[in-house]
Amino acid sequence: MEEQKLFSQVNVKLGQNCTISPFCSLKNVVLGNNVIIGDWSNLSNVIIGDNTKIGRNTVLYSAENGKPIKIGKKCWLSYGVFAEGTGDKIEIGDYVVIAHSTKILTSSGPGENSPIMNALYPKETAPIIIGNHSWIGAGCVLLPGAFLEEGVVCGANSLIPKWEYAAWTVYGGTPAKFLKKLDMNKVALEKNKL
Repeated sequence: MEEQKLFSQVNVKLGQNCTISPFCSLKNVVLGNNVIIGDWSNLSNVIIGDNTKIGRNTVLYSAENGKPIKIGKKCWLSYGVFAEGTGDKIEIGDYVVIAHSTKILTSSGPGENSPIMNALYPKETAPIIIGNHSWIGAGCVLLPGAFLEEGVVCGANSLIPKWEYAAWTVYGGTPAKFLKKLDMNKVALEKNKL
């Protein structure tokens, strides 16, 4: 493991050949082999599979007494991704790409400081599942209860509310709507190469 100016490291298990860039904060984190963490990233209660890359300024956290955020192997989370698993679990499959500035939220609501809005719009919590081979475009927001089957594509700046998104399908918009099915012949050809 290369370690450069790691300013906070508590209860961290590292696989082989991990690279943690400067000024990261890691707490209750398990890293597989060959994981790369970009600078200024903050990870708490996270499990990351082999050969996954986390871009700079990424924040991934879950409640310490809750379920850890799980990220599969060979994933790429670009810079500025924000995922909070305080409301429920977040599971990200293998070969998933999440573009920059995407937000993944397992809880939503105005909170106790706004009693009227809180009564009108109570806090909602639900898991978020992202299937293998999915691609989340830049600036997307995934809300509690979003369930993306294998191979889902979400266009940039899409709002992904609670819903079950069908496998090998492209969605986009605010809120996200069906755009098209992917060519399954091409999908099968590429999967055979793995």
